[in-house]
Amino acid sequence: MLIIPPIILAVILYVHDFFFLEYFHVVAGSIWTGMDLVMGLFFAYIMRGLSNMEKAEISMRLTPTMLFFMPAISAVTITAGIYLAIFMKLPFSSYYIIAAMAIAFILFIQGIFVFLPNELRVYSEILHGAKNRDKIVRLTMFNLKLSMSQVIFQIAIILLMAHFTTGFAI
Repeated sequence: MLIIPPIILAVILYVHDFFFLEYFHVVAGSIWTGMDLVMGLFFAYIMRGLSNMEKAEISMRLTPTMLFFMPAISAVTITAGIYLAIFMKLPFSSYYIIAAMAIAFILFIQGIFVFLPNELRVYSEILHGAKNRDKIVRLTMFNLKLSMSQVIFQIAIILLMAHFTTGFAI
């Protein structure tokens, strides 16, 4: 299941279909943003009212899937966006493109150097018997809070991309 988005993107890029690339980018970006919204807003709110034991139990069920799903969906969204810009022959000197690339870079850095290491630490703790539940809870809660910053950046990039669809970005 987790390998499906990269396979779909590879097929779309292989057949060189702009319509499906654009559609895929929008759907993948919506899934990514939606997941960050659910995690950052709803899960963070719900988890605040739970005991550490309950938080740890939820984290241990959520982490294995999120560890693989979020990097996959974010990577294909960014990759599809880059290919879209190339196919559309958007000027990479445009302030809108530069701003969108800067935001994508921030999202990428947060994902690779903050989210992923924290998720790997939680996953490692789970694999070793989940003895340090406080660590699991602390890292999970940090990632949930960080998800809200991802949503803010994603909304900003969506607003920038709205200019591309109207033709005002060039």
